[in-house]
Amino acid sequence: MRSTPRSTLATTVVAIGLAACSSADKAATTDTAGAGATTTMAMPADTAMAGMDHSNMAGMAGMTGDPDRDFLRMMADHHKGLVLMAHQTLDRKDAPRVAADAKKMDTKQDAEIVKMQGMLQQRYSDRYEPNVMPDNQKMADELKALAGKEYEKTFLHHVVMHHQMAIKMVDAYLPTAKVPEIKAMAEKMQAEQTAEIAELERKMATL
Repeated sequence: MRSTPRSTLATTVVAIGLAACSSADKAATTDTAGAGATTTMAMPADTAMAGMDHSNMAGMAGMTGDPDRDFLRMMADHHKGLVLMAHQTLDRKDAPRVAADAKKMDTKQDAEIVKMQGMLQQRYSDRYEPNVMPDNQKMADELKALAGKEYEKTFLHHVVMHHQMAIKMVDAYLPTAKVPEIKAMAEKMQAEQTAEIAELERKMATL
């Protein structure tokens, strides 16, 4: 039996959410002896999609079968993970070079969560409270063990990967989109996060 567009979206978005920012894909850093330089090796986006853990459903948005509603729920959960990492970065004194980035991400993603919650409430009478995805929680926990430049580089790397997964979530949603307002918001997110990835990668290269 051929899958309907809605079931296809649900399957695809859940898979992407579970793959988002896997702890196995964190940045690899090496110190060059005597050179005083640290090199960050970014993982490609397709690598981040490998090794998805389909068994860990804790903290994931429940699927309703409505692609627009499900997208809002899943993206709100996804945003919550970056807000968590941004908050803990702002609380640190040893990561001054990424403090402005963390503040920007915190403010922007939090505002988008509020907007998505408003859409869910207004259109679906859905008072949804987003949850941090398990893999995003692992990323935040990994950061706690780092310090200084290593922390800063890994934080930026995690944000890049987080954005890459959001872009893939939008790609999965757009063919099934029904509500113009939600579709337009998703397209705006995708364009902005694509630009932010380039900006953050340039910054990583200078650290």
